[in-house]
Amino acid sequence: MVTLWPRENYVAGGGRAQVALIALSTTKLPNPLPVSRTQHGMPEEGDGSEAVALAMRDRVENPDAFVEEVLVPFTDLIAQDLGPSAAATALATEHAYVIEAEIDDPDDLGHLQAAWALAKCVCEEGAAIVIDVYAARAHLGIEVAALRPDRAFDVMHEVTLFFEEEPEGTLAAWSLGLRKFGRPDLVVTGVTPEEATNAAILLRDIAQTMAAGERIEPGDKLATPDGLRVLTAERFEPEQFPLVAVDGDALLLR
Repeated sequence: MVTLWPRENYVAGGGRAQVALIALSTTKLPNPLPVSRTQHGMPEEGDGSEAVALAMRDRVENPDAFVEEVLVPFTDLIAQDLGPSAAATALATEHAYVIEAEIDDPDDLGHLQAAWALAKCVCEEGAAIVIDVYAARAHLGIEVAALRPDRAFDVMHEVTLFFEEEPEGTLAAWSLGLRKFGRPDLVVTGVTPEEATNAAILLRDIAQTMAAGERIEPGDKLATPDGLRVLTAERFEPEQFPLVAVDGDALLLR
């Protein structure tokens, strides 16, 4: 039996958790898909398997919309993460399998397990690329197919950290993917190049804490990994930091 991914420090009152994966395939896959709890990691406990849904889009039905709505928005991301060959494969795709999961304030991560179980099954059947929409990351299908069904939760498989240079020479850093846990993403600005590693560790550690169920709200204080500073969380206002590409709720730490 697959062990349900828990949230050991769950605190009620979080938001709606949302997962969106798009698997691209040049061939049409079996219908129904041969999803197995043991082979693919579909959890038996919790509400995860009921929260996930699969929809298919075929290029032949509306070629222009398929390219503009499914492929073009992610071409640069695929090229950056996987290289130009993968981007060319994506552009030649004939079928897209859209895997979505939504659940209000989940007290476990079964919805996330269920989404990846479906993605693993789809990739075993031939999908070449998987786009993790909210984490802004692309995966090769062979890598998703190779995921162990009994693997432990890994926050850095679910959350991506980004850095962008600010005009004054410092860095802005932020997370994407915490929407999967019903939690806001995280932003830090004014990071010197020497502080970049500590900023990444800070974001990773807080992301892990939030994935485990903790809540951080405006006004909360958090120590930096080196213990030299205490940061205060406040609501992120995107118009103040146009370089930061966060979509949805986020907290600014400063």
